[in-house]
Amino acid sequence: MKRIWTSTLAVSLFVLPACKGGASADAVKLIPDGAEAIAGINIQSVTGSDVWKTYSEKIPEEGLQEFEKTLEGCELSMDGLDAIVIGLSQTQDYSVVIAGKGIGEPDNATCLVNEMKKRNGETDEVEVTKVDGHEVIEASDGRMYLVNKNMVALASKGWQDEVGELIDGKGTPAIENSKKDLYKKADHKAAVWFLAEVPSAMLGDAKEVAEKASTVSSIVGKVDLSNGVAIDLIAGYADGDSATAAATELQALVDQYGPLAGEELGGVVKSVKIEADGSDLNLAVSASMSDLETAASLVPGMGG
Repeated sequence: MKRIWTSTLAVSLFVLPACKGGASADAVKLIPDGAEAIAGINIQSVTGSDVWKTYSEKIPEEGLQEFEKTLEGCELSMDGLDAIVIGLSQTQDYSVVIAGKGIGEPDNATCLVNEMKKRNGETDEVEVTKVDGHEVIEASDGRMYLVNKNMVALASKGWQDEVGELIDGKGTPAIENSKKDLYKKADHKAAVWFLAEVPSAMLGDAKEVAEKASTVSSIVGKVDLSNGVAIDLIAGYADGDSATAAATELQALVDQYGPLAGEELGGVVKSVKIEADGSDLNLAVSASMSDLETAASLVPGMGG
């Protein structure tokens, strides 16, 4: 199951909008305090966007298409879902909370897990049991909680007890403690919202390209799909001087390499906005549907 959820998150950060409204507000409270990255998805905004209608079939099989086929195997659909919120940590723990009509009904939840197991090559089937007053489905790498008839929460073994406590109103979710400040910066009603700590080890060779910018410690972002794709990022730095130096460095890179995009994608390059705001660096870029069509035509398998 973990492979499906983590690959879903990876794709989500680039092509999906995030949650808005009550479902996601409840779902995000089931992400444990140990989460280092959180992302939310508003499924209705996804399936209704021109970007989704045009490019959904181009998404790699190991990702959202696999998830969609898993739902279809249980006579569920993406259109019936309201929100998905995902929390991850470097220790490979995860919590995936899904809100949607009927998804928490025992028959539907059982089918969903069995379909995931089948896609992972596992033949044994699961059933709903009771653990500490919760209806759950046990799996080899974690547990699914049937939170209510319209919500389920899948947790890794390392987080399953914490998620159970959060369902009971005990403990503290990430958004009220370790990720409280980042969560305040996020636009929870945007098409996509996500936030993450950025370990220095994760930056790898980035220091050789942008030394100042690579000292970033956190990222908060959103994606708007209402007219093509618009991405806004807030990169957190240790202080104002660091943010200013990073902004100067990144702007120089855009000025140097932007012209290589050619006249066809010149509008995308011109849309890039970079500015320091205190200890944060704000970066924005957008691409119209026309820009996306041009870019897709340059990528094998995406155009046409």
